Amino acid sequence: MFTSPLKKLRQSTWLSALPDTIAVPAIGGRLARNQPIERATLDQIAFALLPLEQERRAIGQKIMALEEIITMARKQGALGADIALTAAAAELEARQ
Repeated sequence: MFTSPLKKLRQSTWLSALPDTIAVPAIGGRLARNQPIERATLDQIAFALLPLEQERRAIGQKIMALEEIITMARKQGALGADIALTAAAAELEARQ
């Protein structure tokens, strides 16, 4: 019985999230398109990663900013029901 390469790869825990298709952005004179991953070239996968990497960086920046707000607010003694930004702003002023 034939098992597709995609099915074989998805059996691995760390590759189980492989998508059926990838979004290949417009490159050079080529139009943006969705490409079945089973027919995607190495370059198409690499180019599809570019916008995903930008999203990952943006999410990472938001996570770090929110974590910093929590840290700053806690330094001012803020508790769960306190307004986080008010306490964080007070911490920023205390640093100056």
